[in-house]
Amino acid sequence: MHPNLFPSFRFSPLAALCAVVVLFSSGPLVAATLKVPSQYPSIQAAVTAASPGDNIVVSPGTWVEQVVIPAGKDKLTLKSEKPLQAIIKAPPVMVGIKAIVQVDGAQNVKIQAFTIAGPGGGNPDSIEFGVFVGNNGSATIQQNHITDIRDNPLGGTQNGIGVGIGRASTGQVGTGTVQNNMIDNYQKGGVEVSGIGSSAKIQNNTVTGAGPTTAIAQNGIQVSDGATAQVSNNDVSGNAYTPQTVASATGILLFNPGAVTVENNDVSADDVNIFVQGATATQSAPVTVRNNHTSGAVTLDGIDLYTSTGVEISNNTSENNAADGIFVNSDTSNNLLKNNKLTNNGAFDAQDNSVGAGTCGTANTWQNNKCQTDNRGGCLCHNGGGQNASTADAVGADDTAMRNTAVAAPNPAGPASARKVQPFR
Repeated sequence: MHPNLFPSFRFSPLAALCAVVVLFSSGPLVAATLKVPSQYPSIQAAVTAASPGDNIVVSPGTWVEQVVIPAGKDKLTLKSEKPLQAIIKAPPVMVGIKAIVQVDGAQNVKIQAFTIAGPGGGNPDSIEFGVFVGNNGSATIQQNHITDIRDNPLGGTQNGIGVGIGRASTGQVGTGTVQNNMIDNYQKGGVEVSGIGSSAKIQNNTVTGAGPTTAIAQNGIQVSDGATAQVSNNDVSGNAYTPQTVASATGILLFNPGAVTVENNDVSADDVNIFVQGATATQSAPVTVRNNHTSGAVTLDGIDLYTSTGVEISNNTSENNAADGIFVNSDTSNNLLKNNKLTNNGAFDAQDNSVGAGTCGTANTWQNNKCQTDNRGGCLCHNGGGQNASTADAVGADDTAMRNTAVAAPNPAGPASARKVQPFR
């Protein structure tokens, strides 16, 4: 063997150091913690300086600013050092989309434990959102108190949403998890998910409207215009418009939705507690309302179903509502209503005004519901305790006229339009 083929190894400290540097530089970067105000004078300054994955911790105090988290600031976490003691407050004049906190294309952002507060600087349309997720961004919004997202004073224009995930009318798409928040004193709505491609998990929130109010018809949680959502374990109440002559405000509103599951919510003291309109459910895109407790609707019903097909309404308790436990309009078909418990409602426990080859001459299927009064001579109620058909039909016709007024095509924004069921668009 030639002696120079394998020369002796010589240790090089410089080479070893370079190897160590390469080894460690190729590993995952450690997230930095940026502190406001000890390191940065504002939350926006910290966001601007942050790298993806960093944590921004905000000390107690009031921060009057709009915060925008742009594309590229992925996995950023914004957190109040002490729960709810860092207040992000709307400035007197808001710009852009008029959101206090805007996730504008960034992915997997987390916003946690803040008080996010309005009101806007005047009236009308001074503020649009407490938090908005758009431009194909995504965020988890949790453990916040989102309050006073409204004009000052509370007005009738259709703005003021606590949390917005996408917006169909402007082509904005977003994805979000909205959980364990308290959302109250909003103008138009608490949580809104809007537009094809937008989706959200909305869970374990307390959403409280201002009603009864003469200013505007509010919607506690809204899923609309092709958006998809899971809405579960929320407490929604107080969305009621005055005078209460027609339905207008809703606790949970599904308006032309995509696939949605509404389950295990407690919904009370709204004009209509759960309102479904324009749903076309399929096996691959189901719309299901199940295992909810709805009570004390102040104008009409616990659960309403309009212009929909393929929806399942099951295992709900609907009681002590001003009109019906469940109302199904004449323009529905092929929906399934089963295993619901309907008691002590002001007009009927169950009312279905559709006509077809379904249960009791309706266009829908009713199975194993427990109730006492219906508009089909007791046929819809599993235990056979309904009123006679002639009385039921007369009452049903009267309040159907009112309902048709309630869901007529939306008018332009303003107090007059608030007298109709109308989503935020």
